[in-house]
Amino acid sequence: MKVLKKYTLGAFACLSILSSCGSDSDSTDPNTDYDRQTMLANYAESLIVPAYSAFQTKVEAMSTAVDAFVAAPSTETLATARTAYLEAYRTWQEVSVYEFGPAEEQMLRERLNKYPTTTSQIENNIASGSYDLQTTANMSAIGFPALDYLLYTNATDAEVVALYTSDANAANRKKYLQDVSSLVKQRTAAVYNGWTSGDYAATFKNSPGTAVGSAVGNLVNGLNSDIDITKRYKVGTPAGKYTIGNALPDKVEAYYSQNSLELLKQNIRAEKAIFMGLAADGTNGPGLDDYLDHVKAPYQNGLLSDAIEAQFDAALAAANAIQGPLSEAVISQPAAVMKVYDELQKLIVLTKTDMPAALGVTISYNDNDGD
Repeated sequence: MKVLKKYTLGAFACLSILSSCGSDSDSTDPNTDYDRQTMLANYAESLIVPAYSAFQTKVEAMSTAVDAFVAAPSTETLATARTAYLEAYRTWQEVSVYEFGPAEEQMLRERLNKYPTTTSQIENNIASGSYDLQTTANMSAIGFPALDYLLYTNATDAEVVALYTSDANAANRKKYLQDVSSLVKQRTAAVYNGWTSGDYAATFKNSPGTAVGSAVGNLVNGLNSDIDITKRYKVGTPAGKYTIGNALPDKVEAYYSQNSLELLKQNIRAEKAIFMGLAADGTNGPGLDDYLDHVKAPYQNGLLSDAIEAQFDAALAAANAIQGPLSEAVISQPAAVMKVYDELQKLIVLTKTDMPAALGVTISYNDNDGD
């Protein structure tokens, strides 16, 4: 919890009156005198690049574990591959917000986390042994959702291993698993290199305006887009929010491994840390919350930044209240799951309406969600 002075609406009014008593030369626009460049440097150097570095490391470890499983399929090598896959998928939640710059160029979210995966397409590709994973037709047959299916598809570990050993398409399945893993590795490396050797980090740090396409604009839009996706696809769609209450358990993220709830929690934690400019090592640098405090953005009787932080906590608390896999909870605990959706809906109002208005940022992404 950041340590900040609290303002009441009355205090904001007094500050406004006092500032109006000065000469025009003494007044400044808080949106222009805030040191956005230092904030952006914190994001680039302490959050974004380290997060992509950690993600690339986990993806490389996953690729190595997948290769070891393919070379010698067994329940042991399968368990190692699954662990490495889950660690990489969990770390993906830390970078999914940054869908701009190199990630946008690589269509990283579309290529790494388009779910639910189309299992019929995967099986057709395996059976034929001929496919191009770079095409739009295969967009829902690649990435982490495809790996989730390929590593967990059958009821028992022995049955999964059999698909890679004694099954008629075992050789093709091995190759497909490696190809999907390799594509995740390739796209991840391209984005990381774009931020580092491609020097997009410098471009990001030196674009301190708030217009569409600026670093601040991209950051605010990226965060809101990610929260929208969390609300709609991780929670709302499987909970039946858009199907008249008819739950769709197979629409959850990581359906086959049943890790959707863990990934949801990690995603909310990551979004909160990004809002606060909080690095992985716990260092709390200048973030969007501090920017809101600088412009004295109010909410009810306090600060907008505190309201947003508290709402992140409320969403996470609601997620923590769910028991068992999310795919089961949407049927057995519908009220608890919808509580998460409702808390995320409250959050998106604060971050998508109140925050951009206070910072002079235009929401430019399309969510198709009616918000």
